[in-house]
Amino acid sequence: MNSLLLSLSGMIGTLVGSGLTGFLSLRSEHARQQALERQEERQSHRQQILQELDLRLEHHRWRRDHGREIYQEFAEKAQVARGAALDYHRSFLQEIHGSERVAGLRSEGRRAHREVVVTSYGVGLQGPEEVAARANDCVASLRELLNCAEEHEMRSSSALPTEEAIAEMEEQIAIRFIDMQNKLQLFIRAGRVALDRPMPQA
Repeated sequence: MNSLLLSLSGMIGTLVGSGLTGFLSLRSEHARQQALERQEERQSHRQQILQELDLRLEHHRWRRDHGREIYQEFAEKAQVARGAALDYHRSFLQEIHGSERVAGLRSEGRRAHREVVVTSYGVGLQGPEEVAARANDCVASLRELLNCAEEHEMRSSSALPTEEAIAEMEEQIAIRFIDMQNKLQLFIRAGRVALDRPMPQA
């Protein structure tokens, strides 16, 4: 009887021990699985952050390169229009009023001005505000330059201008020509600052 009880007690002890070992092993496996899942989640989160950073960096580079192209196109067209207005002004002081060359240069000056205006819209869309404002200053200064040239043509068409009148007109056009150059330099400086800005933080 005693041996039976001992045998039964041993079997129960063995079963309890096995069950406890299995339970502890299951808990350990569950904890290990949870740790692996948390590690995978952290890695996935880090990978997502890196991917978002790459996308933002690529977008920043694209905007910077696109902005450089727009700024450069505007500066080049503004410089061409500035020169066209001056060529037009010189032409009617040197040639007979109503000549085809004067008319052609007048049309060229107006066309160049329109191109600058159209290109300034792209600068406005690209931004930032300070660069767009400097571009608008250039457009306004160019318009004043062209208006000055057209007013002088009208003055010179009514009568042959005297040397004194020619000197006065040349001084007036030179003032506006230099102002346009200064406005263009301010635009270029603002554009350079905008392009050198680091990528904004998220």
